[in-house]
Amino acid sequence: DEKGKKMSKSLGNIVDPWKMIEKYGVDSLRLWMYSVNQPGESKNFDEKTVLELHRQVFGLLYNVLAFYELYRDKELENNLAAKPPSENILDRWIIARLNELNSLCVKNLDNYKLLEPVRAIKDFISDLSTWYLRRSRERIKNGDKEAKETLYFVLKNLAKIMAPFAPFASEDIWQKLKIYPEEGGDEGDEESVHLASWPKVKNNFIQKIFNKFSKKPSLIIEMQKAREIISLGLQARQKAGIPVRQPLGKLEIKNCGLGVEYAEVIREELNVKEILLKPRTSNLEPNVVLDTNIDSELKTEGNCRELVRALQEMRKKAGLTPSDIILLSIETDEKGKKIIQEFESGVKKTVLASE
Repeated sequence: DEKGKKMSKSLGNIVDPWKMIEKYGVDSLRLWMYSVNQPGESKNFDEKTVLELHRQVFGLLYNVLAFYELYRDKELENNLAAKPPSENILDRWIIARLNELNSLCVKNLDNYKLLEPVRAIKDFISDLSTWYLRRSRERIKNGDKEAKETLYFVLKNLAKIMAPFAPFASEDIWQKLKIYPEEGGDEGDEESVHLASWPKVKNNFIQKIFNKFSKKPSLIIEMQKAREIISLGLQARQKAGIPVRQPLGKLEIKNCGLGVEYAEVIREELNVKEILLKPRTSNLEPNVVLDTNIDSELKTEGNCRELVRALQEMRKKAGLTPSDIILLSIETDEKGKKIIQEFESGVKKTVLASE
């Protein structure tokens, strides 16, 4: 059990595996067994850790899949092999992470190791959901082809990589994403993910992505540095007592060492108008200086963001889908009217209000 005691009827600590399977699914139990320690070693069973893994892997993964299906474009999927690779830094990064995961899984499976791949899969899904998709959500909503192609490519190949570890969930995802012969392509995809070839470098579109982007470990390292800088910026905001929804003027990053392509990611995540990148002048770690002065224009925009947040929460409570159009009526004073008039088009677009 969770305390390391042998399960027995006399101690009353027996766990019914069928109840656990019914509650969390067989793949969750399978991954839990793989993720605790190496096969063959004793495992202390704690249902809380099964629930935690279930949420961190399948909860996040199916949320990503559900979001993709909301904005799915099957024509893009059918023509994916003819599309050029994305130049967007986030797209390049998640493909690099996918290739890194693929290499790690192959290396460990060849040596009959299961612990390392499963933990790596969990980390990858966290990156996919809480970083890539969160930062790419608006691009996908707005119909960005490169973002949609990238997410489709990642989900489909992730299903292949997960197949030995979570065969049922992988098959379910594959069936939702595969291309059928009548939909496009030559013969369509394999009937089952377990009949599909393991992801590998091929002399086509996939090879272009892997060779051009994913063989650069610096891409993964640099994105990690960008996320660390963002963490410093969030700490500075917290110290100043300024929420992220409140826009700020600028952020200065000293000893940055990152290219300008990361500046936009940092700027959007920290909600600042301008990023000043100071070149590295020493071996010191990067540090940030956040301009916390809030003028009337920034304050007005911050109030508008608070309004949008409240409206989105109302949509959620009303059970509306992301495609539902609403009629919006707001009672406010003259000051509030000026704010709404200034940001009217942005508010209507974000909350899907026709008027």
